[in-house]
Amino acid sequence: MNSDKTYDIFLSYPHADKVEVAKICKALRAKGLNVWIDQSDIQDYASITRSIIEGVAHSKVLVAYNSLNYAHSRACQWELTAAFLAAQREGDPQKRVLIINPEENAEHIHPVELRDELFQKAPADPQAIDSLVSSVATHVSTIEGTIGEIRGLIQPRWFGKKGTGSNRFVGRLPDMWDIHSSLHSAEVPIITGATSTTVQIHGMGGLGKSLLVEEYALRYAAAFPGGVFWLRAFGNDDVKTAMGPDEREAERIRQFRDIAEAYGIPVKDRSPEEIEAHLARELGNNGPFLWVVDDIPSGMDVESLGRWLAPHPLGKTLITTRTREYNSLGHLIPLDVLTSDEAWELLTSWRKPAGEEEEDAARQLIEDLGRHALALDVTGAALHASEGLQSFAKFRKELANPTHDELELAAELKGVLPNGHEKSIASTLIRSIERLDPEGWDFLRLASVLAVAPIPASLISSVFSEVDGLDGGEGRRRALLGLDQTENLSLAERVEDEPGARSVHTLISRTVRFRDHELERSGKLEDTAVRALTDECLKANDPITYHKLEMIVPHARKLMSGSDNLQRAELMGCIAIYDYHRGARKSAENFWRREWEIRDHIRGGEDPDTLAAMNNLALALKAQSDFVEARKLEERVIGIRRRILGDEHHSTLKTMCNLAKTLSYQDDLDGARRIQEEVLEIRRRTLGDEHIDTRTSMYCLASTLKAQGDLVGARKLEERT
Repeated sequence: MNSDKTYDIFLSYPHADKVEVAKICKALRAKGLNVWIDQSDIQDYASITRSIIEGVAHSKVLVAYNSLNYAHSRACQWELTAAFLAAQREGDPQKRVLIINPEENAEHIHPVELRDELFQKAPADPQAIDSLVSSVATHVSTIEGTIGEIRGLIQPRWFGKKGTGSNRFVGRLPDMWDIHSSLHSAEVPIITGATSTTVQIHGMGGLGKSLLVEEYALRYAAAFPGGVFWLRAFGNDDVKTAMGPDEREAERIRQFRDIAEAYGIPVKDRSPEEIEAHLARELGNNGPFLWVVDDIPSGMDVESLGRWLAPHPLGKTLITTRTREYNSLGHLIPLDVLTSDEAWELLTSWRKPAGEEEEDAARQLIEDLGRHALALDVTGAALHASEGLQSFAKFRKELANPTHDELELAAELKGVLPNGHEKSIASTLIRSIERLDPEGWDFLRLASVLAVAPIPASLISSVFSEVDGLDGGEGRRRALLGLDQTENLSLAERVEDEPGARSVHTLISRTVRFRDHELERSGKLEDTAVRALTDECLKANDPITYHKLEMIVPHARKLMSGSDNLQRAELMGCIAIYDYHRGARKSAENFWRREWEIRDHIRGGEDPDTLAAMNNLALALKAQSDFVEARKLEERVIGIRRRILGDEHHSTLKTMCNLAKTLSYQDDLDGARRIQEEVLEIRRRTLGDEHIDTRTSMYCLASTLKAQGDLVGARKLEERT
């Protein structure tokens, strides 16, 4: 349709009601009204967005045929939400949104504001249709301008994870409107330094908290012209594999920096504090924005948690978490299991029950699984895979007889899953995983040792090739088989904004770690992943190319918790360098310290790589003003290098220069000067006055002389450089 054309009416309806709606549409057009109506059953993000931009935005009013089916149509809900938000800004939503209700009551209609003054009941005969059409025509004649002229309906920019939603998202309408009302309930004139609105979505694993927030951000994005910002906090209900506080802070710094860079803010050679202050100022210039922090872990102190929240009062912070530790922060929305109707919609989206007996079995199966979203999705995929071989009733019967392993897993997940339904859900997860071929098992084994974050296809392919010594083509073939198997069984999800990447839910990974009896194979995959990640880090060894590492750094951090060996030590060194250049100095210190300890234990204190790790650790300590420990380390390195390499070796001289700088920071200018004079004398004698290292030594010594007030001596050196 011509996007420049305007319409009197955008007719929003579920495809299941097309026969009834067609009669109304025909009568509206016969009355001379210009009607926008989509005949296709659109559900994907791109098509829905197009209908809103081309249709809703160019129409005076939206008329919604709000049957029970309407609540189950993703497209309808997006259309209604877009029109409602725009009309709300104008002051009276009922002016632009007209509801036709064919049901006996109005409990299914959201938001609740639209229940109060329903425009019309659904017409039951031609006379009623004529009456409805006349009422609509009269109402439209009083309206000026289009919905899009009130508020632009083009989606704002996304920063961080890009939301695309899921065609299998069901229900949750009251929750989404609760989120929206809560985020905007505290709107007052902005005062500099005021606390930004915060809403928490709390619930157990696998309920769909992240998907709910993503769907909210997509549907309600028009309310946030300043943009949508998505950060991952990498919380995990498996304490044994959780990130440490310094590693998580390094991840926060990285994500803030990446957002700032995408926002057009210069980040080179700037501290995290400078970058975040600049970002906050810029965010204050572009209107309200949504700030999502996904998967906040337990155990964070108030100060650490506060650094994750929106950096400007115009931001509305929406967080997801499994813990109730932060109940005093903002408004808490507990997320429960799906309703019976929502659970039915999700399960049967994979496969429709055939006949009344199968429908009864499907409804009983839904209750067996406690209406748990992840369990239902995995079950639906399993039923789809076994169509023609296994009925709903047979699937349910087998689920009622859990194996010893399934009972043990249920006990381990107690408190993580709906009470009383642990056995059925544990059985569902294990049995779906056991359907996999070796390629699918290997992918889930790999995912279970990595972070709960998108896994790039290149990493998966590299690991599959190297672990069995395959060529690149065969490794890619096995990787694709594994990805296809797990995706078909809903054990992995495609990450739409990262081509080829997949994500695996933490409950799936926990089940794999519990059920996997081939621990040697898992260990080989983990060791191979360490080598592959190290290779990727070494390829991008320049801060200019660090953006290439964004997807793999969380996985590298996760693998640091494994057994200590030289391969892990090398990866630690790589991530320490990355963190150091990104301003996460404490995390860099921790990794370099661990690298030093591992190398010292395995190779000894005089190994060149051990000494390099010590030198790097001193660098991180100096960046945090811990000059005392940095000096001790550098003096120790110099002593060893002098004894093994000699006084004139370039590594010895380089460490001496580092020590001189440390002494300067401690205001020991005499000590710094003595070392710099010694280094300069050696470099002049061995390299000559024209060498770049000699000139650098002259410059450093000149700086020290100036600090001591010896301007004549400093000038002489500067003239020679």
